[in-house]
Amino acid sequence: MASRSLLHTPTQYVGIFLVLLMGCAGQRPPEGGPVDTTPPEIISVYPSPNATNYTDSRIALEFSKYVERRSVEESIFISPYVKDVEFDWSGKEVELSFQEALRKNTTYVITVGTDVLDVNNRNRMAHAFSLAFSTGPQIDRGEIRGRVFDEKPSGVMIFAYKLDDINPDTLNPIRQKPDYITQAGAGGEYTLSHLGFGIYRVLAVRDEFRNLLYDPEADAMSTAPGDIRVDESDTLRTGIDFQLATEDTTSPRLISAAATDARHVEVKLSEGLDSASVSLEAFTISDTSRNRRLSIKDFFLNAGHPELVTLVTDRQEKDSLY
Repeated sequence: MASRSLLHTPTQYVGIFLVLLMGCAGQRPPEGGPVDTTPPEIISVYPSPNATNYTDSRIALEFSKYVERRSVEESIFISPYVKDVEFDWSGKEVELSFQEALRKNTTYVITVGTDVLDVNNRNRMAHAFSLAFSTGPQIDRGEIRGRVFDEKPSGVMIFAYKLDDINPDTLNPIRQKPDYITQAGAGGEYTLSHLGFGIYRVLAVRDEFRNLLYDPEADAMSTAPGDIRVDESDTLRTGIDFQLATEDTTSPRLISAAATDARHVEVKLSEGLDSASVSLEAFTISDTSRNRRLSIKDFFLNAGHPELVTLVTDRQEKDSLY
């Protein structure tokens, strides 16, 4: 990043000192006034947007406000993936240096997500920012847009996986990182821009661990209704919307069991059961002292607490251990 220097004569320094001294004497801390709620923005970039035949090894971004550096560095995503990126800060500007050569004839997209915070009031960026450039003579033009419907959509990750060169049935977002990434804004809107033509599988993921992977039960997630084709005849696909939900992959566990009388046992499970999926054969009770089963005649779920199940049994022996 080019350094900026101002040369002053000695008399200029004296003048500046006097002005500062006089100004300090009359300064007071601001009293009241509205709280700054303006989100930070990116106001200048290098290289210029959609630059072609790029041969440099650095990217520069300037923000409208002072921003938390860590929030920026954790919110920058590069597609296709580039490892070993170094950050160099100067005021409101940050420079990204690539430590390895970029691919030839490839469109790269630098995305700055909405988790960027300003220093003073922790205002978030309102919309993700994308900068595209190409190491070849052309820029990819594919685009997918939509919205995440959620109480807190800001920061939800949008993952796009290109399926052209893989078997779609083998794609596993639990282990495979996406080819393209962006984040939803405060209103839930998102844009995946500068995509190469092809077929994509798109997911919305609240990436709790920031590992660019889908972690079941930890991450709320939603998938597009089907795979999406972007090609020369249809470069823009819109209305690809998501409603997040957390997947439950944990089986119910037995918490406790107690005989309420000689013919009933109340069972408590770790979560409610779907009555249509439960059968009598799901339960067994063994008389360990006599090494035999206690017959279960029927069962029913508690209407108000589906995690509670009452079993109807043969008469239980007073001195048996079940």
